[in-house]
Amino acid sequence: MIQTDFSLGSFCQRMPAETPLSSLGVLLFVISLPHLLYAYVWTNPTVWLRFWGKRSVDTFATAGVLGKVLQYAGMFVWLWSNQDTGVCFRQPLALWQLAVAAVLIGYGQALNFGTYKALGTAGVYYGCRLGKPIPWVHGWPFDTVAHPQYVGCILSVWGALALMLHAVPLPTAAIIAVFWSGMYCFSAAVEHWL
Repeated sequence: MIQTDFSLGSFCQRMPAETPLSSLGVLLFVISLPHLLYAYVWTNPTVWLRFWGKRSVDTFATAGVLGKVLQYAGMFVWLWSNQDTGVCFRQPLALWQLAVAAVLIGYGQALNFGTYKALGTAGVYYGCRLGKPIPWVHGWPFDTVAHPQYVGCILSVWGALALMLHAVPLPTAAIIAVFWSGMYCFSAAVEHWL
């Protein structure tokens, strides 16, 4: 067992006041927001282009980053407001948890960064739909799995679940992980079929 007792002060106890993000439903809604924006931009690129013009890709990239910040901040506040131990672990992490998390998050982020390296910002943030010429990529990571960025994110979500097994009750953690993974599948389906 590896000790995880960090000095986080008040973060190691339940948040003193309830927030809207104390609700699992609100958390799931927050998790879905970036994916809904992605679906909107993918299916309505002319509207996005008309509004943002030459800044369309850059604005969408900024919105994508802000969406990730919103998701992770929402998860942090949800954990802090729902667990007796706040965002601190209830017990030490087992070696198997660290190993599983390292493999899933490591490979997931390799796919994610590989996608960014292969496509660049314009490729990742729908430049092909927003008037930027994006060459078709056949090499890694696209020769490994379909939608490598989304697969990488899904693997990272499940790696995080391995770390959180003792911090969050398993049924609740599984609901969050399945829903979050489902949102990446939704985004992949939108890009593939619409």
